[in-house]
Amino acid sequence: MSHLFFRRIERRPVLLSFSLLMLISLIQFGQSALQIAKRSSVFHDSPYTMWLSMDQFSFIPILFFLLVPLLAAIPGATLIAKDRQTRFTQQLILRRGGMRVAWGYLVTSFVLGAALVGGTLLINFFGFFLLLPNLKPDFFLNLNIAVMSQDTLWVGLYYTHPLWHALASILLAATWSGLFASFATAMAWFLKNRFLTVAAGLLLQIGLMAANLLLPLPAHASFVPSDFMRESAGATLSGSVVASVTAIVALAIAALTMIGGRVRAYESNR
Repeated sequence: MSHLFFRRIERRPVLLSFSLLMLISLIQFGQSALQIAKRSSVFHDSPYTMWLSMDQFSFIPILFFLLVPLLAAIPGATLIAKDRQTRFTQQLILRRGGMRVAWGYLVTSFVLGAALVGGTLLINFFGFFLLLPNLKPDFFLNLNIAVMSQDTLWVGLYYTHPLWHALASILLAATWSGLFASFATAMAWFLKNRFLTVAAGLLLQIGLMAANLLLPLPAHASFVPSDFMRESAGATLSGSVVASVTAIVALAIAALTMIGGRVRAYESNR
C-alpha cells in the first residue's frame, strides 16, 4: 500500500529538504577544500578524517545534525498534515482501514527521511575522495581529531576498516533521520498545526538535549541523537545507550501510530 503514498509525495517539499541538506553539506565541503588548498602537505589527511560527520573543527556539522530532525521530516509530515486538513485521510481510512493507512504514512516518511539524509552524507563523504588520498587513519598522525572509544562507536573498525565504519555511521544517521521523520508523522494524528507537526522531531531532539543536561547518565554517556548520529562526537558515547534510546523511540513511534490510526478510524466510522 505504501506505493499509494509515494505517488502522492509532492516534489517541492522533497526538493526543499534535499536542497537545504545539500547546502549545509556543500558549505562544509567548501570550507574543508579551502583548508586543504592552503596546506603545504596533506599526507596525514584523508576523506575519513575530514568529511562532514568527522569534521570537529567547524560549527557546520553541529548545525547539520541539529537540523536533521526538521529537514528529514518535511516531505512526509507535510503530506499527512495536508491530507488531514483536506480530510483525505478520512476517505483513505474508510476504504483501507485506520491501521493500514497509519502504517502507510509512517513507512513513507521513514524511507524519505532516511534517503534524504543518507544520500546527502554519502555525496559529501565520497566527494572528499576527489580532494584527498584514500589513506587509513593513523592514531598518532591523526591525534588532532582524537577519535577514541569514549566518543566514537566501534572505534576499532575506524582504524582497521574506515570505509565500513563511515558507511555504518551513515546507516545509523539515516536510520535516526527516518525515525525523526516517522515521529513527526505519528504526531500528525494528534496535532492540527502543520508547523508543529513538521517540527515535532526537532522538538523531540531539543527535549532530549535538555534531559541529557538535567538528568545525566552514569559516565555522562550522551543519549542525544545529534551526538551519536555523527561518526565521532564531542560527547561520551555508549553502544548500549544508543541501542536503548533507538529501541525506546522506535517503540514510542509504533505506539503513537497504532493509537492514532485507531482513534482516527473510530472517528471516521462514527
